Amino acid sequence: MKLGHIFHSRLVRRRSSSQEGQTLVLVALGIFSFLAVVGLAVDLGLYYTERVKIVRAVDAAALAAAPELPLERASHIRALEFLAGNGYDSTNVARTRLVINGTYISGPDEASADTVITLDTASFRDMNLPPAQQINSANRIRVTVHQKVPIIFLRFMGFTTVSVRASAVAENINHLDVVLVFDRSGSMEFDTLCYGCWQKQSGIPYPGGQIFPLPWNGPANGSPAHCGSTQEFTYSGYRYYYIEAEEYSRASNPYQRTLAVPFYTFWVMQRENGDGAIGRDSRGAYIMHMPFSDHETTAAASPGYGVTCRHGDVNNNGRCLASGFTECYCYRNVPGGPFPAPRVDYDFTVLSSGNYYIWVRGQAQGNAWPHPQNIDRRIFWNVDNGSIGTEDGFPRGTGYNGASSGSWQWRRLNDTAFNWTAGSQHTLRIWAGGAGFALDRIVITTDPNGSDGSPPSNVSRTGVWSNGRTDWACSPCDARFAGSPVGCLQGTMTSCQYGPICNVGPNPDRRKDDIYDDEQPIRAAIEAAKRFVGMLDYRYDQIGYVSYSSDVRTDSELQCLKRLGRNSCTPQVITNTVIAALDNTTASGGTNIPGGIKQGIMVLSTQSGHYGRPGAAHIMILMTDGRPNAVPDDTCWADTSLWPDIPGENINERRAKDCTIYYAREARNNSIVIYSITLGDSADFELMEAVANMTGGVHRNADRPEKLNQIFDELYERIFLRLVE
Repeated sequence: MKLGHIFHSRLVRRRSSSQEGQTLVLVALGIFSFLAVVGLAVDLGLYYTERVKIVRAVDAAALAAAPELPLERASHIRALEFLAGNGYDSTNVARTRLVINGTYISGPDEASADTVITLDTASFRDMNLPPAQQINSANRIRVTVHQKVPIIFLRFMGFTTVSVRASAVAENINHLDVVLVFDRSGSMEFDTLCYGCWQKQSGIPYPGGQIFPLPWNGPANGSPAHCGSTQEFTYSGYRYYYIEAEEYSRASNPYQRTLAVPFYTFWVMQRENGDGAIGRDSRGAYIMHMPFSDHETTAAASPGYGVTCRHGDVNNNGRCLASGFTECYCYRNVPGGPFPAPRVDYDFTVLSSGNYYIWVRGQAQGNAWPHPQNIDRRIFWNVDNGSIGTEDGFPRGTGYNGASSGSWQWRRLNDTAFNWTAGSQHTLRIWAGGAGFALDRIVITTDPNGSDGSPPSNVSRTGVWSNGRTDWACSPCDARFAGSPVGCLQGTMTSCQYGPICNVGPNPDRRKDDIYDDEQPIRAAIEAAKRFVGMLDYRYDQIGYVSYSSDVRTDSELQCLKRLGRNSCTPQVITNTVIAALDNTTASGGTNIPGGIKQGIMVLSTQSGHYGRPGAAHIMILMTDGRPNAVPDDTCWADTSLWPDIPGENINERRAKDCTIYYAREARNNSIVIYSITLGDSADFELMEAVANMTGGVHRNADRPEKLNQIFDELYERIFLRLVE
């Protein structure tokens, strides 16, 4: 082999060996770098995990400790309990150092400790007090935790731990100026089942008042008078049988709130005094198609849950005649529909043979939400599963709180007489028409005279009853007859079905039925507000009350520290002012939400004639069940871009929404926090949430009035307790 070839071969091998060595170095460096990156990622993960844990722990401990203030020791104990529950235990003296108000309590020195817990209330004491009184005057607590977190991979770089620190300051606000701004518009009674079944008496605060059940007039262990043998009233050779519409034998659809489904309507008893109804006692009574108002006529603004029943749906091509209410429907174009049309049955017996006519006394929904086709002014009926008839054109009268005394009208259902034999039993069925329809009395007579609106004079006769009621109307467990003297035994519920409620035992209280839970939701709102007022401490806090409907009024200025002074501000003053004003609240009119906010701002102000305190936290609790439809002035809606317009929306409602945002902004500019509460499903949730968010508050909705207490409890905690750092 030539020398050149040998040299070239050795050079190639040497270069190859050198490149292989360089590759190994690069690979080693790459692996080390990769491990360093992985180690850093793992250790950073440990750091951030501990960071999240420690932040949550100190926030929870501070918020838990703040309610105990100004009692500082109790606050410290509460904070340590919550820290221990979240993994930072001060009793682990081998590893945890505890310092309270700058004083060492326990544990190793700071350099040796894995955990350092520091609590501070001394920095937040009231320094305006004499030194001896400053202890237990703090309204804030600071909770700080310093934790050493062991690391794994970065030990190769000389690190063994990394420090994580978090701190939180919570405040217990004990100087509050609060104004309640409450909706008292007419819709605040829309959820009432029976108007007049419960009545607030003059001078008696909620929950005082009187229950008005139907009269029982019977023995303790026997049937009531209205369930006695059938009697007929005779006059000029004609026979009359009287049935009160509220004394139905059966009802198809339940009215209890626990069974409530939107648009699933029902007949329910009414006892409003002064409505012109005929009855077995001086108050009179009738039944009304509820709920009110009608969905079809209010959907564009504030959807109602009433449903108009049409003949085609109720009749359903005749299929509902024999099979019952499950195939007789109301208006189908509603969410979840169609729903069964509400029906009431009346069993009756005629004692004499003859040709009979049926007269009814009723009225349709008033002029607030009239159906454009007038199909809400009718009822549907049949006898003994015969063909379904329609009685149309009743005068308008009923409003949201019951019937109009001057709008009742008598109508004859059948032009062709029913020929019945003596002793025969029959059933009259009546289906509801439009939402708000009211039915008062039914008379079955052989008198062929009279015309619609001008019936035979004896159909209106009072003080004469045919009796002979059956089924539910004779049950002592039926809630309509809460005054029944007889005890309710367990076995009697089976014949009552939907209508009654029975508390098993010797002394049942049927007054607990929803039918006597009157004046809702305003009654529930008032009771919840009174309970909230009772939580406040009149030694530190002030409370005022503004209510609004179409108009706005200040029912009570802030009470009562600034107005009367600490020595004269007693619980009785709050009772005589704010509580009394709440008790005297009744519902009617429109919904001037922006006017309520505007007046609430004035009540909280420090201007002359008002009693707001510059150093207090200013809070407004705004409650409504509807949508704004009135404005307090012309200024607030000048800027029409404050809230998005809805095509086809009423101009008053559009302006009212702009004004609501306008005055919410004014509240924010005056350092007022608004907490908004909506009731039911018809309120403008988005608008009320925007009002709360704009001012730093929160919005909550109570789909049922019974949830108001829970919401007020939450707001109480939020108002009095907050994280400030």
